[in-house]
This record gives sequence, C-alpha cells and structure tokens, in this order.
Amino acid sequence: MQHGKLDLSIENIKRLHEKCKAQGKDLYMFLKDEMPDISTEDRLKYLATVLNDYIEEYEWNEQDKRHKDNGYSIVKFWPKK
Repeated sequence: MQHGKLDLSIENIKRLHEKCKAQGKDLYMFLKDEMPDISTEDRLKYLATVLNDYIEEYEWNEQDKRHKDNGYSIVKFWPKK
C-alpha cells in the first residue's frame, strides 16, 4: 500500500475481510494491527468499506465496550463464526 493513498479496490477489501475472518479479531483492531501507520480516519474508511460489502458476515453488540481512538468511539465488529 502506498503511503497517503488508500486502496479501497474490491480485491483489497476482499483480502482484508478474508484475513480478518481468519484471525478472528474485531475488524477495527485487525485494521489497526494491519495498517498501524495510517490515520484513524483512513482506518475508519477501510472499516466502513469492508462493512459496506460484507456486513452480513459480521456481528456486533451496541452495548459492548467500544474502542476509543483519537476522539472516536468505535463499535467492535466481529467476524461471524
């Protein structure tokens, strides 16, 4: 991935989704580990794009504790087993 440029291509989003499923982490923490050098805002763009394409393959609990990152309160989305 080029620094400063997001790769939101269908192929890359599918790859990230599959890798997240294989690791069993919540989506945001997976993206944070996978791309530690990008901004929170860019990471949220990846999260939104993955969920836009694969929301039916994730589960979440609105009452669960959220990630706090740079002033954002982020719901934990877990790959369905």
